[in-house]
Amino acid sequence: MKRTLRIVESVITFISGPVQGWILFLMMLLVLVDVTTRYVLQNPLSVAEEYGAYMLVAITCMGLAYTWKEGSHVRVELLIKRLPPAARRWLRVITIFIAFLFTGFMVVASYQLVSFSFMFGTRSGSWIRTPIAWPQITIIVGSVLLFFQLILETIRAVGELRSGKGERNGWDRK
Repeated sequence: MKRTLRIVESVITFISGPVQGWILFLMMLLVLVDVTTRYVLQNPLSVAEEYGAYMLVAITCMGLAYTWKEGSHVRVELLIKRLPPAARRWLRVITIFIAFLFTGFMVVASYQLVSFSFMFGTRSGSWIRTPIAWPQITIIVGSVLLFFQLILETIRAVGELRSGKGERNGWDRK
């Protein structure tokens, strides 16, 4: 079981880490080429804005799981820090469960979005006419990664709740 959890976590970390880094690097190159062609050749690269936006969506969505793992999502800790450890552990399980439900709906909705885009052959409005479903797949990937990260967090939080130990409950990570 622990081996499976480590494998899942390493896959999430790889997709949310190095893959994101390469997408960001490609986005920087795209912007560099766009700026160069705009000012040197007086002719901007017309695909840069569209594909830069697709890459930004990919970075944002596929980085959700890593952001959760690092405890970097926005949260209000004013009251949480004042709770006793047992109450914090219970609150952690409850919030993960709510996030788990929300992410489940997000996975289903993103799948429906992409399947409709494939079904209707939706394309971008630019001259390139990019099939929109392909960039939208990154939304599904990000949602599924977050879903699996929440499964890992649920296992950890329930383990901490059962053992009565573990101040590393997600709010005390930094």
